[in-house]
Amino acid sequence: MSWEVTVDKAVLRRLSRIPEPERGRLASAIADLRSDPESKDIRPLSGQSGYRMRVGRWRVLMDIDFESERVSVYDLGPRGDVYK
Repeated sequence: MSWEVTVDKAVLRRLSRIPEPERGRLASAIADLRSDPESKDIRPLSGQSGYRMRVGRWRVLMDIDFESERVSVYDLGPRGDVYK
């Protein structure tokens, strides 16, 4: 079964400004969430709601609704900056 993945417009704008090798890896990782997000390197965030996925030095922040099988990507950035 396929999961529904939505990505904020701000995330798409930020993704378009990232240099190509990382942009391709991030776009591929976000697209792979459709197959099964539970099989990826996804952990719950501590101190706040949501989840994070590691993609090299980048982090993708998202909300996951396991009952309706929906993933909403709301932020991405380098590891040191995205949690602020």
